[in-house]
Amino acid sequence: MSFLSIEFGLCFTLFFIVYWSLCWSLRLQNLLLLAASYGLVASFSLQSLYILLGYSVLVYLLGLLAARQPGRWLNGLLLLALVLGCFYLFKYQEFFAASVQGAFTAVGLEVSLPVLELLVPIGLSFYAFHSVSYLVSINRGEMASAPPLDLALYLAFFPSLIAGPVNRAAHLLPQIRPQAMREVLEPQRALGLIALAVVKLFLLSGWLGSQWVDPVFETPGSFTPEQVLLSVYGYSFLIYFNFSGYTNLVTGIALLLGFRLPENFNAPYAARNLKEFWGRWHISLSRFIRDYIYIPLGGNRKGVWRGNLNMLLAMLISGLWHGASLNFILWGALHGVGLALYKLFEQLWPGFVRLPGSGLLARLLTFHYVAFAWIFFRSPTLDGAWEMLGDIAQVSLAGLDSATGVALLACVLYVATYPQWLASLRQGFVASQRLPWQLYPLPLAIFVSLVIFASQSGVPGFIYASF
Repeated sequence: MSFLSIEFGLCFTLFFIVYWSLCWSLRLQNLLLLAASYGLVASFSLQSLYILLGYSVLVYLLGLLAARQPGRWLNGLLLLALVLGCFYLFKYQEFFAASVQGAFTAVGLEVSLPVLELLVPIGLSFYAFHSVSYLVSINRGEMASAPPLDLALYLAFFPSLIAGPVNRAAHLLPQIRPQAMREVLEPQRALGLIALAVVKLFLLSGWLGSQWVDPVFETPGSFTPEQVLLSVYGYSFLIYFNFSGYTNLVTGIALLLGFRLPENFNAPYAARNLKEFWGRWHISLSRFIRDYIYIPLGGNRKGVWRGNLNMLLAMLISGLWHGASLNFILWGALHGVGLALYKLFEQLWPGFVRLPGSGLLARLLTFHYVAFAWIFFRSPTLDGAWEMLGDIAQVSLAGLDSATGVALLACVLYVATYPQWLASLRQGFVASQRLPWQLYPLPLAIFVSLVIFASQSGVPGFIYASF
């Protein structure tokens, strides 16, 4: 059931009424939340629900073990075996089996490895990361093991189950059992975020996908080099509108339920370098990779070269997490290499950022590096990605003298003036929340209805739900 469907809207309205009619009992609210979360998972497939239930039991047992004997290397080993075992079984089995078989074939040996045909359970990547935060915190002695139902709700909390953000146990578990009575948080901001999500997902993301992006990425050879370049710009905006729109939506839903989710986006295309970009894009995942992969590998504590290697490994793992294909690995490698080159440039020319106009130039260079890396992320095949890069290399001044050229210029100008656009939008968003509460829902409902009416038909999907 999509969060943007009429069915979900009706179900959530009914759930919201019943949920807050139980505000006198935190335990009943949590049980209702857990039942709703499991119901949502079951609406995708019963297998996904069974896997989530089994995974939750294993995490609870490992939590008890870690609480009794914190700091033991065996706890970390068992956690690693659980997470990697699930990822391999459900996401990477076919990819690694094909890679091993290809390696044997290259040396003249025919080997056939068994592969189980299993559907990837909905939300696996995110509740697996949530379990890592929980078990590592217990093993470090930072928190005690949670009661079974609290842990089950932490892992299955439906607003962030399908596509994040990545929650930390220390942040979400206290909200499951708060000290005071739970209440709706910032209702006007919550409704404003949901309305903003509708604009991003129905109007902007849907229009970009159908008009600029999907046709070109599916058959790049059928379009001019300038149209291919425009599709790359379009996908850069599309994935931001889609993913940040989803984050706005679930953040608003969580606020209406009395929960705060972690920040996940902060104007990523205003970044002046890749390090800053990853501090603004999918922030909860970036921090997870930093704290649970990069730093445990040694971070930058063992010299520049080892630090760069650790960073490259962390980004390769990030790429592989997004999908079991060479495209995603190359996408991760591009960001790892880019981050290493930025660190080197920063050491060789530390005064660059103080030069006049350097901020604008750095922002445009960063955006274009990120945009071209997105080609590998979005392209269905590696050959298709290389074909698109070859097409872009043929962009000419004559080809830019067209409507496509005007659209390309508009995209570049948008990125160049992005901070100014963002400041104006934020001021407008804040101003809209100053309306009296009695007047707020009506214009918001009219605005949302007009946006949906003007948008593409159908319910837009969430890109990150597939990861």
